[in-house]
Amino acid sequence: MVSRDERSLTLAGPGRAGRAFARSWTAAGRRGAQVIARSDGARAALGFPGATHRGFDEDSYDATDLLVLAVPDDRIEACAARLAGRLRCAFAFHLSGALAADALKPLREAGASVASLHPLRPFTGAESEDWTDAFVAVEGDSAAVDEGERIARALNARPHRLSAENKPLYHAAASLAAGGTVAVVSLAARACAAAGIPEEVAREALSALASRANDAASRSSFEQALTGAVARRDVGTVRAHARALQARTEALRLYRALADEILARTPGRGREEEIRAILREAESRSDKSLAAPRNPL
Repeated sequence: MVSRDERSLTLAGPGRAGRAFARSWTAAGRRGAQVIARSDGARAALGFPGATHRGFDEDSYDATDLLVLAVPDDRIEACAARLAGRLRCAFAFHLSGALAADALKPLREAGASVASLHPLRPFTGAESEDWTDAFVAVEGDSAAVDEGERIARALNARPHRLSAENKPLYHAAASLAAGGTVAVVSLAARACAAAGIPEEVAREALSALASRANDAASRSSFEQALTGAVARRDVGTVRAHARALQARTEALRLYRALADEILARTPGRGREEEIRAILREAESRSDKSLAAPRNPL
């Protein structure tokens, strides 16, 4: 029997998350892999030591212990269907945060135990990125989930089991925390630009501010980490913010939504309804201004 440390790997579609997986796999001292990609350039970009490079258009592939599909979500089912008749594997995984392991049904029907592994981490394509210390959501068939947890731990990541029905909500939360955070910084940078600060300067400064705030949330409770005028109940400052944002409807709506969450996470400090009333009134005035007919002259 092949030991778990010696199990062979096939990586299909090595995108950003797949390349980061490969770096951690190699760093863990695991065996070289069979890499399946659309182009020679994509396979070469992986830089996987000892890898056998194959194309997606081949009729058959070497049998493998572990198959990892690192392709975009919309291609997972088609890729699984194509590989099911061409590649034998004991376990198959995809890396989608939103799709359940059932997306790999053709591989399951071909005899594999299937699961999903989703690293809760943004990947930009930088050569330093890997899975070290990443939270990894694991979902799927019992045997594959067990194997997926072992893989995550071998890569020095932190596995956590998740049910199939909860994956979309989990992924929506992840999108809010990652893309949502960047979108908030983007909207804030627009406001700074309107205040006379060059957007590139604002982007750098606000990103650093957001990074420090997020670091605080990783170390402390939300109640302790939250700061700013709403958390401190500085009503006069909140009123000034509302006036300043009144002409920027999208930013004001977001400010109000975030204020509601801050108030909920910092209970008992007082003046909650006063702050809510200020922001409701400002948003109402902003909406009326937006809906008012323009003078054609």
